[in-house]
Amino acid sequence: MLDDLLHIFYPRTYTLSNGKVVKEKFNWAPYITIAVIVFTVLCMRITKTDMKIFFDRFGEFTAMLKAMFPPSWSFWDNMKKPMLDTIVMSFLGTFFGIVIALPVSFYLSANFKLNKTYLAGHRGLLSILRTLPTLVYARLISIVIGTGTLAGTISIAIFTYTIAVKMLYEQIETIDMGPYEALESTGATRVKCMIKAAYPQVRGYFWSTVLYCFETNVRSAAILGYVGAGGIGVQINEQLKWRAYGNTGLMVFVLVITVVVIETISRELRKKIMQG
Repeated sequence: MLDDLLHIFYPRTYTLSNGKVVKEKFNWAPYITIAVIVFTVLCMRITKTDMKIFFDRFGEFTAMLKAMFPPSWSFWDNMKKPMLDTIVMSFLGTFFGIVIALPVSFYLSANFKLNKTYLAGHRGLLSILRTLPTLVYARLISIVIGTGTLAGTISIAIFTYTIAVKMLYEQIETIDMGPYEALESTGATRVKCMIKAAYPQVRGYFWSTVLYCFETNVRSAAILGYVGAGGIGVQINEQLKWRAYGNTGLMVFVLVITVVVIETISRELRKKIMQG
């Protein structure tokens, strides 16, 4: 047993019948596993994470979930407008973010050999912007322009832009530049070459990205109300404060159904787009 345990950390050496010595490939997995465990324990000590508290109070959590169901259907009229606002601002934010991201993604693609300073600077800025979640954007924007769905729409658009640009320019860098160069040799403008020769090669991926961003934004938009950016999150926050768990259960139920429906439709559309 000790030999098997040592074998996990030290590769064995075998001598073949022809006298050739063969050594197993070094296995990093056990060392990485130990490192992850040690790092996890260290992080728990630094953050003072006590899982015992969670398990001790787990009964209270399940009691709250039980109080949410069955949902309070009488609250339906109060939540229809916030739920619609959540979907609409997700759509608008996705639309505005994608509309800006598509042309910019071509100019950030290395295979078009555009201005290197602009390329590096814009990519670096996008990397910084991607580190901030939608919730932070919503909070900052709501302070400047006030609370409401406009702040949510703008924050979703910014985050969609940062994600979509990266996904698109990485895909554009994999296209066949032959058609582009052939059209360029005829004297066509760079924009026309991009539209006629480059875009058709990424059209399916582009629409797949649009659908992915929209379904992701619907989920994230549900919590923007916590920072005053409108949508169903405002109602969820208020009802939880009042401990109206039946009303909260209705909103959670409708939100889950909405997200599942959107994801199902989006998945089927992506299949058709990629196959087409």
